[in-house]
Amino acid sequence: MSKLYLCVFALLATLSGSGYCEDAPAPEKRYGSGGGRPSEAQIAEWRAKRDAATGENTQVAAPAVVHDMSMHDMSSHDMSAMMPKPQGKPKEATAKKGRPIGMGMRSGVALWLSDTPPMRGDSARGGRSGMGGMAGMDMGGGGWGKPAVKRLWLRAGNDPQRSGFAQEDTDAQVETLLVTPDGKPEGEPLPSANDDRKGLSFEMPVQGFYRLYLTSRKLQGDTLNVNVAKAEVANFGHGGDEEEAAKGLLATRYSESAQMEIVRERKPDERKFFQLKSGEEQAFLVLRKGLPLQGARVRMISHQGWSKEEVSDEMGRVSFQIVRDYFPPWNDFEKRFKATYLLIAEANVAETGKYQDKPYSNVRYQASLSGNYYPSPTDYLSYAWALGVGMAILLFCGVAVYLYRRRRVKPYQEERFHEGK
Repeated sequence: MSKLYLCVFALLATLSGSGYCEDAPAPEKRYGSGGGRPSEAQIAEWRAKRDAATGENTQVAAPAVVHDMSMHDMSSHDMSAMMPKPQGKPKEATAKKGRPIGMGMRSGVALWLSDTPPMRGDSARGGRSGMGGMAGMDMGGGGWGKPAVKRLWLRAGNDPQRSGFAQEDTDAQVETLLVTPDGKPEGEPLPSANDDRKGLSFEMPVQGFYRLYLTSRKLQGDTLNVNVAKAEVANFGHGGDEEEAAKGLLATRYSESAQMEIVRERKPDERKFFQLKSGEEQAFLVLRKGLPLQGARVRMISHQGWSKEEVSDEMGRVSFQIVRDYFPPWNDFEKRFKATYLLIAEANVAETGKYQDKPYSNVRYQASLSGNYYPSPTDYLSYAWALGVGMAILLFCGVAVYLYRRRRVKPYQEERFHEGK
C-alpha cells in the first residue's frame, strides 16, 4: 500500500511541476517570450521608460528619406540601421467622456480601421478567431450563395481596446479607396456610410487580399497633415478554387499611389490561414508611393497597451517581437484568444505646395495598420504534456501494482499423504 501512496505523490508532483495545478504563471519567468507575468521590477522599469518616451515625443522628428528601390530587393536587409526606442504603456489621448479628438494628428491621436466597433469585441476578453478577416478576424457573411461581406469601422486613438469612433472633421478632406484582387491596382472609390457607427462595408466575391485605404488631408498652418488608415482583409476558404487562392497569395499587397502605408512582411512558409503568435518576430515595411521610407518612426501597441517604437531602416523595414500580454486565470485560458495590435508610422517631409489654394512648406505623414495575434502554443501545451505524463505514470503504477501482487500469489498445490506407507 505504501508503494501506491508513493505513486500518487509522484503523479501530483509531476502535475504541479508542469503547470497543470498552478493558479498563475511564475512571476520570475521572462515576459514576452512565452514565459509568465512581468515582475514588479519590470513594471517599474517600463513606467520609467514610458515617462522618458513621453518627454521625447515633444521633440520635432527628423525628416524622412525615400529610397528608390524595388520590392524584390527588400528580402535582403541590414538590421544595423535599426534604432531601438523607449517602450512602455502609452497614455490614451482622448477628449472628455473618452471621445477621440477629431480627425487631425494633433495630440498624437491616430486614425485606424478595425473590424470591431468600440466597446464591443476589442474589450479585455478579446474574441475568437474566424476564417479570413484581418489576419484572422471574424467576417460577416452575405447569406447563402452570396459573397462574404466585410465591415470595418474608423476609430481614433492609440489604444486597441479603448479607442472610440473617429469624429467627423469638416476641415479634413477624406478619400476611401478599395483595392480588390481582381480590380484596379490603384483601387476604386468606396462610398462612405452616412453614420460612422455603421462602418464601411464591401463584398468579397473572390479569394485574395482586400485592402482598404482611408486617406484624410488637413492643413494646419504651414503644415499639411496626411493620415492614411489601412486595413488588409484576407478572404480564403476551404475547398475553393486552389488556383485562385494561389494567385491571391502572390498578388501585390501595396499601392504605388498610397501617400504612406504599412505592409506586413509575409514569411516564406506562410499559408492562406496564417495566424501570428505571441513571442514571434514580425517585420513590417513602411512605404511611400510604393518606395521604402527611411527614418519613419513606427510604434507598435499591443492589446493591453504596451508599446515599442522603432525607426525604419534604408529598406523601410522594422521588426517587432509580439509580446505576451494575455494572463487570464488558468481555468479561463483560451488558446484561440484574439488580441489586437496597432501599428502607427509617422514621418515629416519638407515639401512645398498648395492645398486648397493655400501654401504649405511641410508635410506630416501618418499611417496605421491593425491586425491580430494569438497565444503561443507553448502557453497551453503544458496541459497536454502534464496529461500525457500523468497517464504514463498511472499506467506504470497500475502495471507495477499488478505485477507485484501477481508475484505474491502462491499457486495452488495439492499434496496427498498416505499414512500407511
